Amino acid sequence: MIARVIAVKRQIRWALVGALCWVVLPSFALAWSDPLSKEERLGRTIYHLGEAEGTEEIRAQVSGAREFLPATLFRCAQCHGVRGEGTQEGGLRVPSLTPYALRHATDSSQTGHHRAPYTAETLARAIREGLDASGRPLHLSMPRYRMTPVQVAAVVAYLTQIGEEVDTDPGITATTISVGTVLPLSGPLAQIGEDVRAILSGALSRVNERGGVYGRQLRLVVEDSAGDPERTAAATARLIEQQQVFALLGSFLPSGDSALPQLLQHRQVPLIGPLALSPRLSDPPHPAMFYSLPGFGLQFRALVDFVVGRAMELTGTARPALAVIHAEGSENVEALQSVRRQAVHDGLAIVVDQEFQPGRLDAEPLVMQLKERGIDALVFLGDGQDLSALGTELDRQGAAPLLLSAVNMVGPRVRTLPVSLLPRVLLTASLPPPTQRDLDQVMALAGFDRISSVGFGRMAHIAASMLVEALMRTGRQLSRTTLIEALESFRDQEAGQGDALTFGPQRRLGTFRSLVLGWAPDAPHLVPVSGWILPAGDP
Repeated sequence: MIARVIAVKRQIRWALVGALCWVVLPSFALAWSDPLSKEERLGRTIYHLGEAEGTEEIRAQVSGAREFLPATLFRCAQCHGVRGEGTQEGGLRVPSLTPYALRHATDSSQTGHHRAPYTAETLARAIREGLDASGRPLHLSMPRYRMTPVQVAAVVAYLTQIGEEVDTDPGITATTISVGTVLPLSGPLAQIGEDVRAILSGALSRVNERGGVYGRQLRLVVEDSAGDPERTAAATARLIEQQQVFALLGSFLPSGDSALPQLLQHRQVPLIGPLALSPRLSDPPHPAMFYSLPGFGLQFRALVDFVVGRAMELTGTARPALAVIHAEGSENVEALQSVRRQAVHDGLAIVVDQEFQPGRLDAEPLVMQLKERGIDALVFLGDGQDLSALGTELDRQGAAPLLLSAVNMVGPRVRTLPVSLLPRVLLTASLPPPTQRDLDQVMALAGFDRISSVGFGRMAHIAASMLVEALMRTGRQLSRTTLIEALESFRDQEAGQGDALTFGPQRRLGTFRSLVLGWAPDAPHLVPVSGWILPAGDP
């Protein structure tokens, strides 16, 4: 797996502009200092999430209901706004909870009653009993909350600060925004981590040179994961709990199970543009993780569609016989399932479906079987070394099926295939090949004379572009909630690499489209033979 990742990282490349002058904060940098008291911070958490770690479960009851339900379903911020500004819900004007609004008497637009200014005591009563400052019932839409005295006092304390300058998420000060990233700075993937760190720093430095985002400078705090799933989750926890970063940017996600998704969901910390060869999307989508590029599943579906659409030209038959040769391992499961599903959708018969152990492909009998079964096209899910061994045997036995795989899987070893097979190679990719100018710009941004992980650097810059655009849309009144809402507002947002990103409340993948690359005799050899392809059927 490691060998393949090291090979893959040299394949995807990215165009970047700018100079590196920003200093990356090491993991021992001073943590953010909370402007809210401990009680106010607890109240803020309850206001936004309807719960708080280490406290009893909060329950809520709506008018006419007998049962109390989890307060997470009736979060204060949902109706009263992230900063207590009030909202308009279905023709109902939900009142403001800002300190000014609560301190002054007013007439309720919902009930028509005049109410007195709130005190700490009457505000606590409103939360628990649904009575306003004058003792009259609040509107029926206002839930009644079952909270402990400590929880109620915390919410009341927070409402004295809501919407003020100190009402911020961790990592935000008047002059800075701290973001964190987890990278493999040690171990066999350390070069990836060093290159990505330099490129993220270079991308953020351009923003800081222009004055930052609404007067705030961007600070990058880096933790080492050594490329291990468990250490990735632990390093992320340190960034959130100890370094108190506002958001996560371009963290490297190795293959394998990790506690990271659960950690991010619990803490409500957005992870923007994680670096993953094949994103693991969930249903429903993970609320805090925003991926930029499609994984192997979507890429291979696009590749199958492309072959079906040009079957006569490529194979000489309208319904080519398909073989799927796949290496054992969990990282290939999504791609394998997608190939099988898309073949059924497109009416293709998978005549041979065979698994092998990585590095132990027995090519001779496999090729004999492929010839006997009249295979027209072969989907290969494995690394470049095994593909090269298979290609050598295909050439020896005089077989030349269409060879289908992914750039991020086989890497540069595709160039070692026999010359007779190279014109038969089609590879799917999430980004177009780079130009020499692209490579020069990557190295200039990183501040290096040479960079070996241009592919991951390209993805890192996409992540930085996503962050900056979302911050610009959010404005000076920044929170994690408003940052997520800004990302969800992306519609065909250019990220600088020839495709555009779109997100939404139920969408956490920026693009579902892929390209197909073919072999050319002249450098750069792999060139697009298709436009952007959106796979047929459900995404």
